Amino acid sequence: MTLVRQASAPGPATAGVAARFVLLTLVAGGGLFAFVTIRPHQPWILWLTAALIALAVDGMVQANPRWHGQWLSSVVYLFLPVVVLLASGYFIDHALHGYARPAAAIPAAIAVGAVAFGEYHTVDFGSALYGPMRLLLAIATYLAAFALYTVVYSEGPGVATSAVIVGVASLALAMELLRESRMMGPSSLLAGLAIGLSIGELRLAFYFFPLDGILAGALLIIGFYLATGVVHHLLDHDLELATMAEYLIVAGVGATAVIFTRAFV
Repeated sequence: MTLVRQASAPGPATAGVAARFVLLTLVAGGGLFAFVTIRPHQPWILWLTAALIALAVDGMVQANPRWHGQWLSSVVYLFLPVVVLLASGYFIDHALHGYARPAAAIPAAIAVGAVAFGEYHTVDFGSALYGPMRLLLAIATYLAAFALYTVVYSEGPGVATSAVIVGVASLALAMELLRESRMMGPSSLLAGLAIGLSIGELRLAFYFFPLDGILAGALLIIGFYLATGVVHHLLDHDLELATMAEYLIVAGVGATAVIFTRAFV
């Protein structure tokens, strides 16, 4: 009798959860489509959609059979889906024109759904999908950061305000990356705040240089990569001189390549 119950017990990815992922993707697609097509501009549509996505992801994370945290512990799982949605919407609105705008809402909505799917399956550190989903979420984090940095730098309301937006977004995205260290607590929060302040200050420093949006976004993402990588190793207590040198070399080569490309190509 026990064997029968175990065999028939539903797995983490139940039909009900799958249906919720599909619904979440449709909501994201509808909100993005309305935001990039309706004129005059209606920013509240995108922010309302982001709030709905946050509520949906929170419910799905806490519905995972492996979830054992308190209700507030699920907040860190909400940052990336919300930022991906906002970054996608504003980047489409900033960079695309004509029929490309509503067409781009489709892959953007799928990306939001994929990120939500990844958040659900990274609740369980022992899951077979944990590794691939963490890789997916890391890629989505850096792409969302680049899109958001580029838009904020190009169309920000002002230097100070855009620096605050960059800092807050960097804090939220850093918490997603630091979640992999399994040390969510005061130390991770302070580390995330340090990363957010550092990238916000870097945005302020760019005021004194003649940079376009793409170049500034690329340099900010390199700084974000360096900061999150070093802090992640600090939290895991395995930061060595060789590792630090590798991050500095990668950041230096990347920054040099980006500057050279924008200046001479």
